[in-house]
Amino acid sequence: MNIEQIDTSKILISLCDKEMKEYNVSYEALGLRDLHARRVIHDLLSRAEHKTGMELHGKRLVIEAMKYDHGCLLLVTVEHSAPRRVYRIKSRSSSYAFRFHNVEELLSCIEQLYRYNSGIKSTLLADDNYYYLVMPRLMSDDRILRIISEYTNYAVKGIFAALSLKEHTNTLSSPHAISEIGKRLVRLKGEG
Repeated sequence: MNIEQIDTSKILISLCDKEMKEYNVSYEALGLRDLHARRVIHDLLSRAEHKTGMELHGKRLVIEAMKYDHGCLLLVTVEHSAPRRVYRIKSRSSSYAFRFHNVEELLSCIEQLYRYNSGIKSTLLADDNYYYLVMPRLMSDDRILRIISEYTNYAVKGIFAALSLKEHTNTLSSPHAISEIGKRLVRLKGEG
């Protein structure tokens, strides 16, 4: 394994085929949706942090994986731009809509939310470009927002915004989208 700091915000990690086998991970499976791959990436980031002295923990990172003939390259970039948005619940009666760019992020988020609390009332909407998870009410539970923020950082708050969104999209599942879809995802994995 070779770890090289390219500049003040980038680290290049190169893994040969042998190291990929030792980590029991393939290029195709290397992503944040797979729990084992997350652990591998976390270990690689810890090693990179230790070797370079660059602080990575708690920072917003962009990790790009590139395949090459004898292994895989990971380019880790620390984003120093705007601070990460944190959404706080101010009212129990507001609606929240979260936008997802692809179905993989959406399904991973739904699975994690289902595992945490299968009774969350929710509606799944879609238009030509995005998927939206609408929750009419969120309890004062920061964990729900933390789970969602792992997969998306976009939220629309307010009953009128949610109603407008429902008017201009197609409803895929309602009123218990997280429960219905999460249950099927867990069953598909043989855990439920």
